[in-house]
Amino acid sequence: MAEVIRPRILVSEPIDPAGIEQFKTFAEVTLAFDADRDQLISILPEFDALVVRVKHKIDQEVIDAGKKLKVIAMNGIGLNHIDVSYARSKDIAVINVPDASNDSVAELTIGLMLNLARRITPAFASVRHGEWNKHAFIGYELTGKTLGIVALGKIGSRVAHIAQAIGMKVIAFDPFLTPEAAAAQNVILVELPELLEQADVISIHAPLTKDTYHMLGKDEIAKMKPGTFIVNAGRGGIIDEEALYEALKSGHLGGFAADVMQNEPPGKDKLFDLPNVLVTPHIGASTHEAQQRIGLRLAERIKELLNV
Repeated sequence: MAEVIRPRILVSEPIDPAGIEQFKTFAEVTLAFDADRDQLISILPEFDALVVRVKHKIDQEVIDAGKKLKVIAMNGIGLNHIDVSYARSKDIAVINVPDASNDSVAELTIGLMLNLARRITPAFASVRHGEWNKHAFIGYELTGKTLGIVALGKIGSRVAHIAQAIGMKVIAFDPFLTPEAAAAQNVILVELPELLEQADVISIHAPLTKDTYHMLGKDEIAKMKPGTFIVNAGRGGIIDEEALYEALKSGHLGGFAADVMQNEPPGKDKLFDLPNVLVTPHIGASTHEAQQRIGLRLAERIKELLNV
């Protein structure tokens, strides 16, 4: 009997062990978590599938190195770091898992809102320094406030649902949604200028495209209410970070929290010197539950695409 040749999968960054174990049921798996770009390029020609996160930019050079590649699989949602059109022109499937982390990202978004409104991080920093000054950290209730959601997709809709449970009124801007679809979620659909003028908290969940790049710039920020909180769990680059810095420094904006930045990692950024800024290192999908779902769904899709 002829030997069955199993496909080979290269995993370039850590993913949930359940996913790796599932890969092993139908393929030979190589883990290259410590590989730099040059090393990745040098070993890639032998593999049928590449599993990535965000460490490596998967551009034409990397794709060309994958002589046998049939699949590039993103362990998450965003594909901004992958040249998708070029890969597909080479008959390489590019896949992601867009729905597995909806709850995780939505819960983090609400957590960031609460942190800003109640000044949780600076309050704890004060306690760690031996202080106990409850009067220095007067915050705001979210109950009764207006939440403006930019992009009412699956994550935005989940955020809306949780915010409504807290007691917030929810409005949204989404050019791809009908007023009836928004109304079915008890959300009022508005144009962006109207959202900017009405919202006490703005939550961003849009993808980064040529149309959304810097869609919130100096002019848009100027239209926001004094004291507005902004939370960005969508993509960095949607907000003009220079205009954001000036508005936070001047006190026009009440605070900014984000799980994404225009440049990741951002290095030493002057935004981080402001007391009303909170940034997490793109951990929206970083829960045990979401990562296990992502790994298992990727395994299912890769197996299907490799016809094994």
